[in-house]
Amino acid sequence: MLMMMMRGAGRVCGGPVQAATARRWTHSDAELQTLRHVLAKRTSARGWASKPVPEHVLGDVLRLTLRAPSGFNMQPYACILVRTPEDRERIAVSMLAGNAARVKQAPVVAVFAADLEPSKRVPHIQQMMYKNDFPADAINNLPLYVRMFAGEGHLATGVRSVVSTLMSPLRAVPSSTPTIAWSYKQTAIAATTFMFAAQAHGLVTRPMEGFDELRLRYALDIPERYSIPMVVCCGYPEHQETADTASTSSAKPTPRLEPSDLFFDGRFGSPSDAFFKSE
Repeated sequence: MLMMMMRGAGRVCGGPVQAATARRWTHSDAELQTLRHVLAKRTSARGWASKPVPEHVLGDVLRLTLRAPSGFNMQPYACILVRTPEDRERIAVSMLAGNAARVKQAPVVAVFAADLEPSKRVPHIQQMMYKNDFPADAINNLPLYVRMFAGEGHLATGVRSVVSTLMSPLRAVPSSTPTIAWSYKQTAIAATTFMFAAQAHGLVTRPMEGFDELRLRYALDIPERYSIPMVVCCGYPEHQETADTASTSSAKPTPRLEPSDLFFDGRFGSPSDAFFKSE
């Protein structure tokens, strides 16, 4: 049964459907340069202009966010955009330290919420798969995939833990991971995509973890089945308003570890210097 699930999962996420899409994609130097510019340019903003972000710009950012990778295409998250000064003032009391001032200043605050009961999305996802001609076995087995990998419920977590312990010496099986960890991973990918999409539109962002989740969830009527891993402030850079504010809002890229500290070739700890030699 487990092997059948794994084979079916390949058709939902990373299988023939995505492979066909990849074969149609052709890269160009212009595309690479654009992507490199967006990735290298993004830093955590220190301030935002009061200029509102047009709704059509936000709409495009959100549509691009929809393309974020997602396990089994479950997309187990919600994103609430808080835009009016009154609403931002209301959620400011949920924020810690300097984050309160940030949500008051930024014209858009994106609150990302992770779904801790992703199985409730299964019927909707199955319907979408059916309309897009996915294989019948992938559609029918989706509830099993989600419970096995997302670990929702004590029974699923217990079964997966036992299977992992007993079967891992014999063959590859899913690791036992709490639902909150699985949903947070999916939501973080979406939030990251949101930030890069915003950057491509000339917006600047700042992800924040310092907040009182219970207060924030209550302020935005977020159901209890959701947990909030991240809040992102978003808007145009403050220095666009006046030249005087440029020095206070423009942020230089933060330093990063050496590539060899994080990336390895073949095995953990194996040098990857060959990837980074100058051509």
